[in-house]
Amino acid sequence: MKNLTIPIDHLVMLAELDDKEAGQMAKAIAQYANEGTAPAFSNGALKAIFSLFRSNIEAQRESSAKRSEINTTNAMSKKSSAKKKVVKKLPSADSESQQIVNEDASTSEVTDELLPLDAIEAVYPKLGTYREESLSIWETFSEEKKQKAIGFVQTYISQTPNAIDQMYLNRYLKAELWEK
Repeated sequence: MKNLTIPIDHLVMLAELDDKEAGQMAKAIAQYANEGTAPAFSNGALKAIFSLFRSNIEAQRESSAKRSEINTTNAMSKKSSAKKKVVKKLPSADSESQQIVNEDASTSEVTDELLPLDAIEAVYPKLGTYREESLSIWETFSEEKKQKAIGFVQTYISQTPNAIDQMYLNRYLKAELWEK
């Protein structure tokens, strides 16, 4: 294990042991966390205290393994994404409209969807974790308002060059700075 978190109540138990026993316990915890080797204590109190540490270590190992598995799965799904949405201007009767083109190596298909949230996410620098809120705001905008919001991004970035001062996307959409 790379990291081990020890609850305060377990540390309080360690503090109650004399220095020799506390040292033995600390070594036993480190050995179990690194190698999985359980100590052979002859002292019943040390055995009992160690069992608490062992269950805590096992829970952390299990949690770490699950987290690692989820991260691996997520990384693989991002890498193997077959189709990517790309916003392109396509010739149409309405010169302001844009359409989504789903592209991969084998096909190109055009859908009728106009300016999805992805269009502004592609150019806006600070997305944050409020995508659902951004999406709900975005869906209330007319196509003209969406165009203005996208068009104003570069102006906003030049007016606010320090990334710390820039709003997250949901706040940018709420503020409607392009209308001011």
